[in-house]
Amino acid sequence: MVAEILLYGDHFILEPVLYDVDECTVDGRTVAIKKIMNKTFTLTKAIRKEVKQVRELDHPNLCKFIGGCTEVPNIAIVTEYCPKGSLNDVLLNEDIPLNWGFRLSFATDVAQGMVYLYQHRIYHGRLKSNNCVIDDRWVCKISDYGLQSYRKEDSLLDSRDPHNHLMQIYLAPEAYSVPNFEPTPAADVYSYGIILLEIATRSDATLRDDTHLEEYSLCPPLAELVSNESENACPCPIEYAELIQTCRKSNPTHRPTFEQVKKLLYKMNPNKVSPVDMMMTLMEKYSKHLEVLVAERTQDLTHEKQKTDRLLYSMLPKQVADDLRQGKPSQAQSYMSSTIFFSDIVGFTHLSSTSTPYQVVDFLNKLYTTFDEIIDNYDVYKVETIGDAYMVVSGVPRENGIRHASEIASMALDLISVCKTFRIPHKPDTQLNIRAGIHSGPVVAGVVGTKMPRYCLFGDTVNTASRMESTSEALKIQCSSNTYQLLEQIGEYILVCRGNLQVKGKGDMITYWLEGKKPSTVQKKTPSPSTASQTPKQSVFSIIPGAV
Repeated sequence: MVAEILLYGDHFILEPVLYDVDECTVDGRTVAIKKIMNKTFTLTKAIRKEVKQVRELDHPNLCKFIGGCTEVPNIAIVTEYCPKGSLNDVLLNEDIPLNWGFRLSFATDVAQGMVYLYQHRIYHGRLKSNNCVIDDRWVCKISDYGLQSYRKEDSLLDSRDPHNHLMQIYLAPEAYSVPNFEPTPAADVYSYGIILLEIATRSDATLRDDTHLEEYSLCPPLAELVSNESENACPCPIEYAELIQTCRKSNPTHRPTFEQVKKLLYKMNPNKVSPVDMMMTLMEKYSKHLEVLVAERTQDLTHEKQKTDRLLYSMLPKQVADDLRQGKPSQAQSYMSSTIFFSDIVGFTHLSSTSTPYQVVDFLNKLYTTFDEIIDNYDVYKVETIGDAYMVVSGVPRENGIRHASEIASMALDLISVCKTFRIPHKPDTQLNIRAGIHSGPVVAGVVGTKMPRYCLFGDTVNTASRMESTSEALKIQCSSNTYQLLEQIGEYILVCRGNLQVKGKGDMITYWLEGKKPSTVQKKTPSPSTASQTPKQSVFSIIPGAV
């Protein structure tokens, strides 16, 4: 289809199918095309005069007229293309954050465009939010102005449509009482009042089927509607509401002019900046909000990672866990000197047989939670618990000279001490008895398995420590001669020789009872009364569940 572009007399090839408003590319330029529903068309002198008049209009708040198509049935008007869509589209889009700086800017843009039209004696007559369009710089521009003869038949069709509720809302009351009503400045101001209402509420002005026009003409309590405590509240809600009510006065002579409207809006708008500057401010604010959001999410991620690390490090030594996390193979490591502690509960089989499984689990959980809180005060590593057995090592995986013997010895004394006051939850009158054994020597440590990997100790030292525990007695700590020699070298502990003991798989062994610390050592480490409450060892027992 060849369409005659009246501007400059050029000819362009346009798309053969035209909708009410469409976009098309002409000579590399994107334009908007509005189809006119005329069944016939004659290029009269009056139309040429209108086209000449509109062609000469140039204002930043007017959608620039480019030309027209005059071939039936594809009568159309070609104008500047605004990619953001209509003002109505922007207001109804909840994804677009519009503060009152933007809203007042849109209202001011429409008023300025109308003032310019009136200066050229052009009255709109079809002003509504659907034909106010937004360009890529967030400037609001008026379209569908002028060319009354060009679109006359199209306008008649619109006015005769009984279902055209939208046009009824924007139409001034006096238009219903005058046959062949011609557009007037006062009627345009009334339509502008509806646009102001849409800007305030960000809602559509379409009438519902059960709503009468008279009801809609009553302005809602906008002072309460637009006034709130949020940062996006209208800066002058009362003045804005009064402006809407004044624009929608039933008497045309009581309505303000667009010059007066423009001055009032200028006083209301505190920003006095361009939409682009406001958009840049919004983008900067949004960017800062994103930075805060990212920082919060990063902090949450860090906290979750710390929780995961704590859980992982409670199951495996830190260095081993880090190697496994990085995919490195974990190599077994030999330690020349370490001390291993074993303990178990005397009479646990009988206790289990007279208790329910839930009672046993609850009892062991409270007991070993108590043990775990105590061993946190020492340079030791909890290897595992199997049933009622509790295994701890010092000197592995972190070597500490010969101090591993004293760390295990002090820890063992604390564990025996707390067992004397611990009460079994479901049998509070039964004394809890554990026996413990300690042995020092070389071990090999490494991770076994890939599913639920475990850090295990291997070597004769482990077997001997287990034998020290199994041949011990209730509420006593049995030490091997190796551990005895190390503790004697340290010189802080009371050890009593038990004598020769037949140990399975070991033959005769001389063992010792670890009975406590020497008085001079205890007194040296006993805090003054004023600071006793701050001593870690004493504070541990005060928070142990089940301890008296």
